[in-house]
Amino acid sequence: MKRFLAVSVLLCLGSMSAHAGGFQVGEMATRASGMASAFTAVANDASAAWYNPAGTVFMDDNQLMLGGDVIITKNSFTANTSNPLYPASADAASKTFFVPHGYVTYRPENSKFGASLGINSPFGLETDWPTTAPFASSNTFSRINMVMVNPSVAYQISDNLSVAVGVDYANVYKVALDNTLQDLHGNGDGWGANASILYRGDGFNIGINYRSRVKVDLTGNATAKSTLALLGGTTSGANTSITFPDQVNVGLAVMPNEQWTLSADVDWVNWKTFKAIDVTYDSAAYRTAVATLQGAVGSVPTGSTHLPENWKATVAFRLGAEWKYTQKARVRFGFVYDPTPISAVDFSPAIPGNNRQLYCIGYGYDITPATTLDLGYSYVHINQRNQTQSPATPPGAPATVKNGVYKGDANIIMASVNTHF
Repeated sequence: MKRFLAVSVLLCLGSMSAHAGGFQVGEMATRASGMASAFTAVANDASAAWYNPAGTVFMDDNQLMLGGDVIITKNSFTANTSNPLYPASADAASKTFFVPHGYVTYRPENSKFGASLGINSPFGLETDWPTTAPFASSNTFSRINMVMVNPSVAYQISDNLSVAVGVDYANVYKVALDNTLQDLHGNGDGWGANASILYRGDGFNIGINYRSRVKVDLTGNATAKSTLALLGGTTSGANTSITFPDQVNVGLAVMPNEQWTLSADVDWVNWKTFKAIDVTYDSAAYRTAVATLQGAVGSVPTGSTHLPENWKATVAFRLGAEWKYTQKARVRFGFVYDPTPISAVDFSPAIPGNNRQLYCIGYGYDITPATTLDLGYSYVHINQRNQTQSPATPPGAPATVKNGVYKGDANIIMASVNTHF
C-alpha cells in the first residue's frame, strides 16, 4: 500500500516507507474476510477468481460477486529519549478508504473447463502526517492507488483435482509521494501471472495459489519546494519502479459435517523484491539542485535518489470458520497473524511497519435461493513499536528524528452480494 510511497523521499533526504504487513491489503472479499481470508482451500464462490481460480470447475453454475471494504485507519507518534526532538509528537490524519472488488466465474455445462475474472486492489492506501512532524523532511503525504485485473482459466483433471493458470495486470493509476522538500506524482503498470491447484477429498480440501511478482515502472513529475526550490529545482519528469511481491498461499479446509467449514492458510510473501527505490530526474537543472542538496547533507552527490529498503520475506497465518446454523444463514469468524517485513534500521513513518493481528467476524444470508448478502468486520491491531535504531535522516544529518513510539489500528467494514446465474 503506501509503501512505494517511500519514493516520497526520493530526495534521498528521506527515509523509507514502512507498513504493518508490508503494503498489502488482504481483505479482498467479504465472505472470505469473515474467515480471516483463509479461503485458498474453500474457493467455492465467485471470489475463487482471486483466492484460488482452480475452484471454478467445481461450481455447479456461474457466479458474480460485487462488493467492497471501508477501511478506517489511525496512527500516532511520540518521540522517545533517543530522539533529539523529544518529547515531540504527531498524529497522522485519520483516513477512510473504500476498496472495491468484483469477481465472476464461468463454467460451461458438462465441461471440464472454467474461467474467472477478478478486479480488485490488493495493494495501496495512504498516510498523511503533518508538516510539523519531526520527520517531515522525509515524509508528509503518501498515496498509492492501484487496480489488479486477473483473468484465469481452469481445467478439471479428475473428480477430485483441478488446476488453473492466469495473468495479472496491475495498473498503478495514482501515486503521490510528498515531503517538505518536494512532491512526486506519477503512474504506471505491469504484468504478472498466477497458477493454482485444488484437491477436494472426502470432508477436506487442499489448495495452493501462486502469484508472481509484478514490476511496475512509474513515470511522473517532481515539483520542488522549500530548500530544493531555492537551489534551482523547479519541476522535472521523474522515473522509478516498484516490484509487487510474488506469493504462495497454501490452504486446508475441513468440513466435519454440513454445518461447519474450518479453514487454515499459510501465506508466504516475498517482500525481498522490495530492495530499494531508485529515482531519476529528467531535468539537468533539477538533478543539479538535488546533487547540491545531497552534498550539503554529507552524501555522495549524484542528482538521483537511491533509497535502500531491504525488506524480508514474511509468513502470515490465518484461521477461519463458518457455521451454517440455518438453511439460509451463516456466521463466520477468524484470526490473522501478519508480521512486518521491515527491520528496525529500515523502518519509516510513511506506514508504521509493525506486526499486526486481525480479529474477524462475518455474516451471510440468502436473500433468494440464488443471491447471498455477506457482511463482515475486522479489527486490525497494529503492535506498538518503540523505534530506536533509525539512522540519521537525511544522510549525514545529526538527528535520528524518526525514533519514537508508533501506535495505530484500523477498522474494516465489508459488504458484498454474490449471485448465481
